[in-house]
Amino acid sequence: MGLTTRKIAAARTLGGLTEIELDVPAVIDPVRRDARIAATVDPVRAALRRSDVLLCTSRTLARDLDATTILDVARAVSAALVDVVSAVRAARPAWVVTKGGITSHDIAVRGLQVRRAEVVGQVLPGMISILRPVDAAPEAIGMPYVVFAGNVGDDGSLAHVIDLLRRTHAAGDDIKERPTS
Repeated sequence: MGLTTRKIAAARTLGGLTEIELDVPAVIDPVRRDARIAATVDPVRAALRRSDVLLCTSRTLARDLDATTILDVARAVSAALVDVVSAVRAARPAWVVTKGGITSHDIAVRGLQVRRAEVVGQVLPGMISILRPVDAAPEAIGMPYVVFAGNVGDDGSLAHVIDLLRRTHAAGDDIKERPTS
């Protein structure tokens, strides 16, 4: 089991998460792509009214793909995630956590339309950054945006970050004013 899968498993133990899976084979199929994205958006919007949402991609890996195909799949998946985030940002999530450098960048720039953000600091020392959009889509301004770059952290780091963000939000604190470690 890979690190991301173990992080997701640990996050599930927190409870209060509605897990919604974006089916990779469907989003890389031009015939099924738009329907799959549309079928993902409504459940995410509905879930955000009552819980935190863990939007993740299907965990099945294709093992016999060449490097060009792998890159094409990664781009298609990133674009699909951007489309979902763009469509649901009006639901005004309290915070967003993303994984992966390129995907995180795409979601910030294209999904949340972040043009400028303050670097608040690190949620975990040396690993996981937290940003606060200041020039972005109106729904994203001020919303904590956490970036897990690549395969960093340990099995419990995603759960730790979610717990920290929940506690900060529940207390009505401004994440900018809290220590980030």
